[in-house]
Amino acid sequence: MRNGLLGVFPPASSGEVVRVQGPWREGELRRVDGPEGTVVVLGQCLSDDDRLRRTALRALASGGPDELTRLPGSYLCLVIRHEELTAYVDAAGQYPLFFRDTGTRLVFGTRPVSVADAAGARRRPDTAVLAAGIFCPGAPSLTGERSVVAGVSKVAGGQALRRTARGRAERWVHEPLESDPGASLAGSAEALRDALETAVRLRVAGTERVSADFSGGLDSTSLAFLTLRHRPGPLPVTTYRGSASACDDLVHAERFARLDPRLRMEVVTGTHETLTYQGLSDRSGGASHNSDEPDSAVAALARSRLRLGHVARLSAGVHLGGEGGDALLVAPPGYLAALARPERLRQLARESMVLARTRQEAPSVVAARAVGLARTPLATALRRLADGFERHATGGTGRADALDVGWLDAIAWWPGPGSETGWLTRAASTELAALAREAAGSAGRTAGSRAGDLTALDNVRTSGAVQRQLSEMARPFGVWPQAPFLDSDVIRACAALPVHLRAAPPAFKPLLGAALADLVPAPVLARRTKGDYGDEDYQGARACARELRGLLVDSRLAELGVVEPSAVVAALDRAVMGLRVPFPALNRLLAAEIWLRNTTWH
Repeated sequence: MRNGLLGVFPPASSGEVVRVQGPWREGELRRVDGPEGTVVVLGQCLSDDDRLRRTALRALASGGPDELTRLPGSYLCLVIRHEELTAYVDAAGQYPLFFRDTGTRLVFGTRPVSVADAAGARRRPDTAVLAAGIFCPGAPSLTGERSVVAGVSKVAGGQALRRTARGRAERWVHEPLESDPGASLAGSAEALRDALETAVRLRVAGTERVSADFSGGLDSTSLAFLTLRHRPGPLPVTTYRGSASACDDLVHAERFARLDPRLRMEVVTGTHETLTYQGLSDRSGGASHNSDEPDSAVAALARSRLRLGHVARLSAGVHLGGEGGDALLVAPPGYLAALARPERLRQLARESMVLARTRQEAPSVVAARAVGLARTPLATALRRLADGFERHATGGTGRADALDVGWLDAIAWWPGPGSETGWLTRAASTELAALAREAAGSAGRTAGSRAGDLTALDNVRTSGAVQRQLSEMARPFGVWPQAPFLDSDVIRACAALPVHLRAAPPAFKPLLGAALADLVPAPVLARRTKGDYGDEDYQGARACARELRGLLVDSRLAELGVVEPSAVVAALDRAVMGLRVPFPALNRLLAAEIWLRNTTWH
């Protein structure tokens, strides 16, 4: 039986507001009852029972969250009082809530299809949301509160929902995560240090069985060394080695593992059978994992299952990983727009020079892109996005003939879309254009100088979705993957620092280096590269070409009028030949395809 939470408010006479089905991990679902109602906490709330109970009772008495959303960890919180229900989603959106308001009642839950069923609605996918997720995932507010299930809405990261018994509903952002112009690198580093130490310490204290990723990169490796500060015994850590990958992660991981004898490093070696795209059409195996939403990592399903199986054999329990670190600590290229101001022009010139040199671009072109972005409000960017889709819908090229989206294209509100636009049907292009124009009308006067901060926040929410899918995939293995970087306190500490202050090229993740300078060995923090396993995409595409063509020719997305199968197959053929293709978009498309196939629709 799949675990989940489902509720109705107001409930039927003498009925429960919330019901759950399991199994659940220890501490994953907690409930506090009081005279004024009930508080339900779902996820990774690291507070002890006494503090949680005191905080919950105060929130029930006051009708507001008080400290309930400020406890350590990452979790969804439901405050159920006699006359109202309020839901608060964690800052990263690891634990979203789905709902459908019928007018007489609010049906809500953690699984959108279950919400549709309980509300008496037909199970139908929302094709516009699916198309937006594939072709413009970085464009903010394109689909509003809609979920991938038609007629079911979503309360996403940092958002809150309140519904009264009389039918009044309101939504707002309870975690705006706005940067503080007065914040300094030193102050934010101290806050990040405290938040990460707390996140790791409370997790280690709460379980006897803990292991960690140890990729050799800054994020997971730093967390492993932080764990050793709070764990006397040996720590099992895992490092992945591709079957034929040129990635140098293993070299760095082996070097760092020698820095502390308590680290017990296990190498997980991929094979031909664990390459990207293996087993996607096998409904009896891993691909039958019934995800609530399309899983962007489903293309690497075989590799993920290999790693989870290895972790389970080492020490089934809490497994720490570095998901979210890049989103919080690496400034997206759009941060340069914040430097396009008279008092920061020297910094813009200096950083444009450094970044251009590492990417073989002209510094003047980099700086010009930054100035152009600073002068482009969000509404204008959305209208330009609509123009591109409309050109494709009317037979123009748009960006469909572009080979690839490069680094320069990311000095924008969002990169692309690029050549994948050519996969869209004209009807889907028209629908996406309409969504973009509608979003532009409600974008307000959001300035281009904020693009970097908002992109970083969107990246955090993407990481939250990735971690949620990994957590669900790990349930049969008895493993609970957890990402301390996605704890709300950690996110707040990083988000308070304007994104242009989180970058200091050529330094890599300077905020993390300042935060952990005396807690993590210097060689770990000195690494300037990041592992790349993209070659496994090409190897997997060649190995699974026949299977992938079968999926695409018999495409559910094509049946729904979203894509032209022949255009996607042509892109696959280019990948098989070793030519450059937009693999991220292809993987998102396959994620939607597998999700559609593994969900029963009316």
